[in-house]
Amino acid sequence: MDLKSIRNVHLYLGCFFAPLLMAFVLSGVLQTFHLHEERKDGYQPLAPVKALAEVHMHQRFSVYDQEPSTSFRFLVLLMSLGLLTTTGLGVFMALGLPSHGKLW
Repeated sequence: MDLKSIRNVHLYLGCFFAPLLMAFVLSGVLQTFHLHEERKDGYQPLAPVKALAEVHMHQRFSVYDQEPSTSFRFLVLLMSLGLLTTTGLGVFMALGLPSHGKLW
């Protein structure tokens, strides 16, 4: 596989999985600060915050669903493999390409 093909695989995987990764990062930050939980001081989380927490913590799309979504778990598996592949390709390109001149 030539470098242009590797770059294209990296590009397409990144574009496909970037929105999912950003959603997981956002929901992780909200959970780190417990913004998905109701508090005694009267704080009520917004519905989108609660929904993101359900996706991240329980692999379901709604607080009303009782079972985790198998299809969503499969998507998360693909996203994880895509992130590993994209990161590996990015490191490979960073170490293997010259730092000057035209790359392609």
